[in-house]
Amino acid sequence: MKKKILILLGLAVALVVILLVIVSCKDSTTAETSAAGSTVAETAASTTVAEVVAGDEGACADCHNDTTVIFSKEVQYANSVHGTGLTFERNDADCARCHTSEGFTARIAAGTFEIADDAPAIQNASPVNCRTCHNIHSTYTEADWALKTTDPVTLELTGDVYDKGNSNLCVNCHQPRPGTDIPIAGGADVEITSTRYGPHHGPQSSMLLGVGGYGEYKGSSVHYDATEAGCIDCHMTDSAFGKQAGGHTWKMAYVFHEAETEFLAGCLKCHEDIETFDRNGVETELAVMVEELRVLLVKQGLIDDKGAGIAGTFTAEQAGALWNYKTFTEDRSNGLHNPGFAKFLLQTGIDALKKK
Repeated sequence: MKKKILILLGLAVALVVILLVIVSCKDSTTAETSAAGSTVAETAASTTVAEVVAGDEGACADCHNDTTVIFSKEVQYANSVHGTGLTFERNDADCARCHTSEGFTARIAAGTFEIADDAPAIQNASPVNCRTCHNIHSTYTEADWALKTTDPVTLELTGDVYDKGNSNLCVNCHQPRPGTDIPIAGGADVEITSTRYGPHHGPQSSMLLGVGGYGEYKGSSVHYDATEAGCIDCHMTDSAFGKQAGGHTWKMAYVFHEAETEFLAGCLKCHEDIETFDRNGVETELAVMVEELRVLLVKQGLIDDKGAGIAGTFTAEQAGALWNYKTFTEDRSNGLHNPGFAKFLLQTGIDALKKK
């Protein structure tokens, strides 16, 4: 009996020893594996940082440093129309190309104006932001400040070429869309089916070039010809006025003590004696003309009192007058982008409706 008990105790002790050895080996292996994994991760991280730093002198520090250059531009942008606009919910294929960051960057990368018509709406769309225009965190160097594109732009509606350096990026969206043909004097009647008939919100580039209007314009394109970088020369002056004008606000006026103040820094580069946007009374003259045209359009049933188009069938002359009115008002510069062309648009429209 005693012999059996001793044998059982011996077996139990042996089993305990075996279990302790197994547990010890497992812990040792786990520790070694963990240590090895940690070493690999640290090496990978170290290598990545080293490679980035080696890519250029300063690398990340070119942007992420102890200056306020990024912060100041972010503050300016936050007060811009782009930064405060609420139109990026328009994420279908037709609208997303300009109204969302994802749509714009996709078509620029593809080198096209359009996103495929059968493409699904962009999910979780975001508004225009730093990454829309700049190559943020592509190289982790100063090259990330570069714009997505500065190639010349052929306007979709007219085929004219806009080529003014960095402002070419802006013109990819700030141009009239070819939703309908421009009426031709003496042409067939025009059926207007949309209250938004016209060049659709962004004819700034065509205004600068003096193209895309109803009628034959042969005048000058003064502000296009006289600037080196087009839009940027006036709207993005080197020194912004806080978050209210210039720089990444792109604004040319701001409210100060409840009064609108004109930001003339961009104008002074060429017009050293300028004191107001209404230089030589041009803005006042154009304001009178656009009001005369508006009244005629309301009387003839082409727009309502708020300026929205009215559906119907109209003569080519009537539709042309409305087209010119929309081109002028949608440009939103009160004609100052190209005063000569603005005056032509309004006078041509007025004359067309007075003949009716």
